[in-house]
Amino acid sequence: MQNVTLKKALSLLLLLSLSSLLFIHVTKAETDSLESAKRLLDEGIRTYDTKKIEEAKEIFIAQAGKNSTDYQVDYYVALAYLALCDMENFEMRKCQDKREKNIRKEERVKLAGEGIAYADRSLALKEDFSESHRVKGALLSNKISGMVSGMRNGKLAEVEVLRALEIDNKNVMAQIENARRFINKPRLLGGSVTKGIEILKAIIEEHPALEKGYLNLGIAYYESGEEEWAAETFKKLLEINPDNTEAKFFVNHLRASK
Repeated sequence: MQNVTLKKALSLLLLLSLSSLLFIHVTKAETDSLESAKRLLDEGIRTYDTKKIEEAKEIFIAQAGKNSTDYQVDYYVALAYLALCDMENFEMRKCQDKREKNIRKEERVKLAGEGIAYADRSLALKEDFSESHRVKGALLSNKISGMVSGMRNGKLAEVEVLRALEIDNKNVMAQIENARRFINKPRLLGGSVTKGIEILKAIIEEHPALEKGYLNLGIAYYESGEEEWAAETFKKLLEINPDNTEAKFFVNHLRASK
């Protein structure tokens, strides 16, 4: 009788050990997959490779389905959607055909809506995560397709960006989004291109190698008609990263327009 009991105990112990090893193996595999997806997303953003961003997004979505309690996984899904919105915005700048621009705008609005759902999931799990608020704010801005949606989503975006800075006033990407808020907001509603540019210049002074700072400053100069300042800013960006696709586009475009 004792032998039977001992065998059962050993079998149970072996089963528990195997279960623990399997759990560790699965957890490590999921962690490796997430880290791989993060690298893929970073590379896609850096090289303007939509396919890599899409691949990263699908990995994050799969992981979010397996782990519904990890706010960071949902955040990365939302971040990938934001990167795809940025790609659409860049393609809109390049294309001359009005119909194609409208198609891309519709796609951007759709992507933004899908991304917001994941930002909301992340914030439901951890409301005080600054980056999820920042990404949600940026996605809401990308949902703007006209005056009516601008009034609605612009205000919602502002709330999210300010909340991101309230949680972490050192969040440099939220600072950039705040500058964009001033630049894009109508002057009658408190917008100020000058204020936005001042914020971006301060960011660059503190973070002299931050590509996003130079890119947004160059675009702000370009859209306000300050083409010489825009060209100078994009050239500085190319000194940091000679392969920056968007900076090269603007430099060539400004050179051709002279």
